[in-house]
Parts: sequence; C-alpha cells; structure tokens
Amino acid sequence: MSEHRVRVRVEESVSLEARTQAIGRELLARAKQAHAHLSSLNRWTTQLLRWCLADPHVKSQVLRFLDCLPSLTTPRAVVRHLREYFPADGWRLPAALRLGVSLTRPGLLTAPAVSFMVHQLVEQVAQQFIAGARAEDAVSVMQRLASRGVRVSFDVLGEQVTSEAEADRYARQYVELISRLGAAGHVSVKPSALTAQFDPLSVRESAARALGRLRLIAQRAVEVGAAVTLDMEQVEYRELTLELAKQLLQEPGLGERVRLGVVVQAYVSDAEQAVTDLLDWLAQHRRRLAVRLVKGAYWDYEVAHALQMGWAVPVHRRKWQTDRTFERLTERLLASSSMVRPEIASHNLRSIAHAMAVAEELKLPKDTVEFQLLYGMGDAIQAAVASLGWPVRVYAPVGELIPGMAYLVRRILENTANESFLLQDFLETASADTLMAPPGPNGGSHG
Repeated sequence: MSEHRVRVRVEESVSLEARTQAIGRELLARAKQAHAHLSSLNRWTTQLLRWCLADPHVKSQVLRFLDCLPSLTTPRAVVRHLREYFPADGWRLPAALRLGVSLTRPGLLTAPAVSFMVHQLVEQVAQQFIAGARAEDAVSVMQRLASRGVRVSFDVLGEQVTSEAEADRYARQYVELISRLGAAGHVSVKPSALTAQFDPLSVRESAARALGRLRLIAQRAVEVGAAVTLDMEQVEYRELTLELAKQLLQEPGLGERVRLGVVVQAYVSDAEQAVTDLLDWLAQHRRRLAVRLVKGAYWDYEVAHALQMGWAVPVHRRKWQTDRTFERLTERLLASSSMVRPEIASHNLRSIAHAMAVAEELKLPKDTVEFQLLYGMGDAIQAAVASLGWPVRVYAPVGELIPGMAYLVRRILENTANESFLLQDFLETASADTLMAPPGPNGGSHG
C-alpha cells in the first residue's frame, strides 16, 4: 500500500473515531435527560437482580432454580428446591427470598402459600422483561411503544420442541400473532422450534423439515406486510439456520416478496467470514436480507460445551474481541446496504455511536439502519437514539411467564455485562471516557 493511501486510511480512521466520540457523548447526555422521565425497575426487582448478579455462586444457584421451576408441579416440590438451593444459613438473601426461605420451616406457612409467593416474585421480575402472555398483550405493547417512536420485534417464547405437533402449535402462534399485528408487525422466530428434528448433522434435510412451517409464517407475513427474522441460537445451528433462510428466499413467488432477516453473532470467532459468504450468496442470487448484528447470548454455554467435548472454543474468549469484531461487522454491513438492511442490536453506547458515525461517513440516510434493544432494558438509551432521528426497535418476548424463564435466565443472568444496563445506574456512575473507550485489551467493553 502506498504512503498516500496509508495516510488517507489513518486520517479516515481518526475522523471516524472523533465522530464516534462526539456522538457517544451526545447520546449519553440525552440518555441522562430521558432517564428521569422513564419508568425504572421496581424496588423488589432491583434488589433481586443486584443480589443475583453480585456473586457467581449465587448466580449459579439462581440459574439452577429458575431452570427447574417450570417443572415443579407441586407446592412441596417448590419448597424442597427452595430449601436446597437457598439454605438460610450463610446467605445474604433479598428480603423477599429470605422471608420465603424462613417460612418454609415446619409450623409456619403451608407449602402452597410459600409456592404461591415464590411464583409471584418470579413473575414480578419476568414482567419487567417479557411483554405479556398473549397476542393481545403484544398489540398493546406495540401501540404503547409506538407512541414513543419505538418499533417492536416479538418473539414467541419456546425453543427446541420435542414433537412435530408441538412445532405445529408454535407455527400457528406466529401466524395468529402476525395476523393481529398487521403491517406494523415484526416477529423473530426460533428455527429450532420449527421441527423436532433440527439436526446440524443433516443440514438440508433439517432445513426442508422446518421450511414447511416457516413458509406458512412467511406467507402470512407477506399477506399483511409484516417482517420475519430467524433468530440465531447455538453456533452449531448457524449453518442450518442460514440454509433455512436461503431456501425460503429461493421459494418461487415468495422468496422475492418476503421481508426476511437473519442474525449474526459477533462473538463467534469466524463471524466475519460467515458474513462474507452470506453477502456473496445474496449478490449471486440477487436477494435482499435484513441482518441483525448482535454480540451473542450463549457465551457460557458455547465455552463450557466446547471444553467438555474437547473441541476448539468457537467464540471469542475476551469481551473486547467481540466488541472489536462487532465494529468491523458494522462497517461491513453498512457498506453493503444495497444487499442488506443493517440492524445494530446493542446496549453499548460505544457500539451504537460507532454505527451512527459509520452511516454518516458513508452518507447513508438514517432509515438505512435500525438500532435494536431488549424490552425492559435501556429505556433511556432507546429514547436517546430515537431523539436523534434514528429508527429504534425493541426485541420483546411474549409467552407464559414461568416457562419463559429460560429467556430471562439467558438474557439477564447469564450476561453479567448487562448488569448496569438492567439497573440503569451506569447513567450516574460510569464516565463518558469509560463508556466510549475503543475496544482493546485495555479499552472499553461496557455493555
């Protein structure tokens, strides 16, 4: 590379960084202003989350308890597990759980009363992050957020079905939800819930089995003008999920009409190559696709599973590596906006500001890119992004609260980097320099 080209690249990099910093500080200022006017977590939820996230052993016990709670069919089973996971001795429990554990002692409250209290407490937390149990709740949430200039993508809770009949019910739920949402509808579908045999060892066959149900969902979406995104789950399902998307895009009469999206996880080590391959396929087949860029929500599972099996770990081992990849992929996707609609899904102010700066540098209209956040998290950031005129969408799960705890566990407890965003105290405690530090071994990785 010539000296002139090197100098130009360096100057562009410096300019992009300066604009990223300026936008980030403006976002932070606007988020602080909005914070006072938006609803925050209730007192019990805040206390419980602080406790859950404060200690790795406590967090592990919470994960185990919440994971088994939906299967505890009797009050006695709930009480027994509560005693086993949270012994009264030596635990600094939140007041509500401390009371619950103490009341399990013989001669005090009955098991049904304690079980009821535990379910109420868990549902109270879940309601902060799950939009509702029914399709009607989704419509209400969509209308409420629309009044704030925020769009919604709904996810029907449920993963890895165990029978084809269960997969049929899952697909029907989406068809009903899309019908209720209408043209403003946007849904996110778990591919593993579209067939009981979602097997990464037989990619084309599994995709073909799932395609029948996805086709029904996509056809209804086309009829009402809604959009569908295929969520990305474990790394082992990535090739299969992308194959499913490609098969749908090649469906005669449907592939060229459906508003389809997929997810790219930046924490996967070869994410950049996967995006290159996807862009090549889109160019070859003349198809357009929305791409939701996320950091990734299965890090603990991916690392533990790979180590257990003796495999190479498929994800970045350091947070800053994921953040750096996220910025590179942001630049790549925005530069390819003729083939993809970039959807930047992050609560990290640095990541959001960087995407805005890149879009400005490429002179892209603001509606070219969309910023996505999780329901119940970062309301102040949502307001700040929207106030600058950028499209904002919230990812909101709907479904029964207790069975939906798998979602809550993964989104809230597994990723401790989200702690300050859950509690929104970063607006008062974190400095702009910390939040906006470039990703690197000694740089920023907040959020």
